[in-house]
Amino acid sequence: MNDTSEKSKPTIFYAKNSEARVKNRSAKERGGDYKNKRNNEGFHSDSKAKHDRIETFKPKKFNKTVKPAKAQFDLTDEYDSPWQKKVRDNEQVPTFGYDGYRQKKEETLVYSENSCKAVFKHRRLAIVKLFITQEMTYQFKELINWLVKQRLGYDVVSTEQITKITQTPHHGGVCLIVKKRIPLTVLDYLDEYDDQAQDCIIAVDDVNNPHNLGGLMRSAAFFGVNGVILRQTNLLDSGAAMRVAEGGIEAVESIKSDDFIASIDLLKQHGYQVIALLPCQLKSISSTELSHFKFTKKVALVIFQQINNKLINCADSIIHLQGNDNMSALNISVATGIVLSAIKYQS
Repeated sequence: MNDTSEKSKPTIFYAKNSEARVKNRSAKERGGDYKNKRNNEGFHSDSKAKHDRIETFKPKKFNKTVKPAKAQFDLTDEYDSPWQKKVRDNEQVPTFGYDGYRQKKEETLVYSENSCKAVFKHRRLAIVKLFITQEMTYQFKELINWLVKQRLGYDVVSTEQITKITQTPHHGGVCLIVKKRIPLTVLDYLDEYDDQAQDCIIAVDDVNNPHNLGGLMRSAAFFGVNGVILRQTNLLDSGAAMRVAEGGIEAVESIKSDDFIASIDLLKQHGYQVIALLPCQLKSISSTELSHFKFTKKVALVIFQQINNKLINCADSIIHLQGNDNMSALNISVATGIVLSAIKYQS
């Protein structure tokens, strides 16, 4: 080979390959073996230049000595954690929403700390999957341990990823995929609670705002309401309603009714005092101020934002909260909380 061609090639290639060629010749002189021959020759044996390039180029897939990057939350080496194969690195895309996973119709999302803890307390068997930030894992270590024992999946993800999943920044760093609750009928509810000496149930008509409904359910759970009647029980599956309720939805039975009039009549037959709560005092409707009203042991409270004369006519009594010139009415969830407080402490 002439001097010009020798000088035109990178010297670092020659230093490595000349050493390899010496080894290759010595192997041939000793009889050699196929493995050494293939390692030294690479993919091409007809060009010295190609030998130089192949010698210095090592694709990742053939480099067996390179270890995969360790997950940020992997405790395998240090703690011998049973979660090692279930925990994902934060940079990895989770399996919900935007990488192929499709939420089923019978499932819903629950997010925020108290709501997720309430689901785990009241109906943990409905849990399908958990998404959680690394900062919140300590708060939910009992839930994570249970998921591992049940061989259910969970992903440790970033705050941005949970925001994409829930479509809201108000998720608190934790989100559950859960099976939707199966609502009861009024007859089912009466079979379960009719033998109780004291009971309170609410019938909610035309309250579709998830924040109002969530606040109402929080008050209901706080004052010991056992059931809530709705035309659309799927409103209670709203992630926003669950977040505002702070877990209260899980503590109250969901009752579906397509006919409120028939349901109210059935409650009357089982000894319930049916009371309609007016959003505000109306001269056209005769009502009693809350402070002058006496409740029985079993109460069914009917609530609505828009006046429903049919429901008012079915009620045994009608009550209102006395306002003033500055504010004549309260938010429906606040008004309900005041009435439920009076029912609880007067009964």
